Amino acid sequence: MKAAWMLAALSAGVVLACAATALRAEESGKSQPPNLKDARDDDRENDFLKLGEHADYLREERFRIVDQIEQAIPPLYEPVRPFHGYTLPPGAFRFGVSTNIGRNPGDFGSDDFYALFFNKVKVDFLQLNVDLAYGFEIAGIHDLTATLNLPYKFQQTKGTGHPFRIDPMTMTMDGSGAGFGDMSLTFKKKWIDQGNGPLTFSTMLGVIFPTAEDDQEFDESQTIFVNGAPMMAVSGLLPMNPAIDVFSAKQGERLFPRPGQPGNGAWGARIGFGATRQFERSAIHAGAIFDFLADTDNGITPGNELKYGVSYTLPPTASDHLTLDLGVFGLWKGNEKFPGMIMHPVRDPATGGPIMDAGGNMVLFTTGRPDFDHGHALYVSPSLIYVPTPNVRLFVSPAYRVLEPERGPSPEWMVNFGVTVTF
Repeated sequence: MKAAWMLAALSAGVVLACAATALRAEESGKSQPPNLKDARDDDRENDFLKLGEHADYLREERFRIVDQIEQAIPPLYEPVRPFHGYTLPPGAFRFGVSTNIGRNPGDFGSDDFYALFFNKVKVDFLQLNVDLAYGFEIAGIHDLTATLNLPYKFQQTKGTGHPFRIDPMTMTMDGSGAGFGDMSLTFKKKWIDQGNGPLTFSTMLGVIFPTAEDDQEFDESQTIFVNGAPMMAVSGLLPMNPAIDVFSAKQGERLFPRPGQPGNGAWGARIGFGATRQFERSAIHAGAIFDFLADTDNGITPGNELKYGVSYTLPPTASDHLTLDLGVFGLWKGNEKFPGMIMHPVRDPATGGPIMDAGGNMVLFTTGRPDFDHGHALYVSPSLIYVPTPNVRLFVSPAYRVLEPERGPSPEWMVNFGVTVTF
């Protein structure tokens, strides 16, 4: 009897062992969930976007979708000007070329007395910009874009004005300046993305290098006329220099003002910010960039500069190739200051003209060189952007001034056009 019980127990143990083995074999044949902890995020995202396809051409199309999703700048909603929160994705290069042309037809501010000097002076300018941008990550810091800018500037100044704002006196002005401008390097960091916040927000930090000429002069000698007669007047032993030397560090120079020079002649620091709120088929952008400019070696203060803008971008049609960018932007520049002294004619309060001495010479007095005033100008700009492929953008952006400074020059109109390629 005892032997029978032992045999039955042994048989039951064998059956249970076989059943457990079979169960383990069945469970081992089931599909196991992937080890997400060991999988790379990029691989999972790309596998998801493949959507189970096998055809090569479909896979290439899916890769294009992956590239567009990984791009931090949706090409259809990026504005023309840099007042936005987007940054380039890591490893992306961008090459851009743009040309900006404009004209000041002779109005140098709404203050008629200040503008009297320049009332018939026409200023034309052209600026060609080459931009190289690269998106990168460093030391765990993400969403960084570095942009190197190299401008080429040309400006022509021609016409007549009234020196010292004395109406009977007329001075001719004729000259042009050209050359490569100051190179700048700007870093942009995105801190908030709309995917995890209410908007996209970035800040900018940069440096401006004094790489360009800043001492270009008027091409031709300037001539002063008093009541229509050319004049080289003297006061005692001091000759009155008829050249335009107000924008100089010493007597006898005929320098252009800072906006007419290729460079500022000084190092600069740049700070700024950009923000973007994107909607289903449009986006709104805002931002500002401030340049702090140090004094030059010869003591000239170039004047700090502020640029800012707000714009709204949207496709005007059902096509994904056209974008309308409706923008408003402003320019502000601090006054230029010049060292040294300059001579002025004494004004006759009765006639408004210069006072002459017994020998027929103008009576002069000396003061410090006056500041060249600037101010704030505001522009409206409807721009059109053409996006033939996601990595190529062509744009044309006219701008018209709606607010001019009380004192200081500003273009009445500008036209900016160019192309960018991202690869």
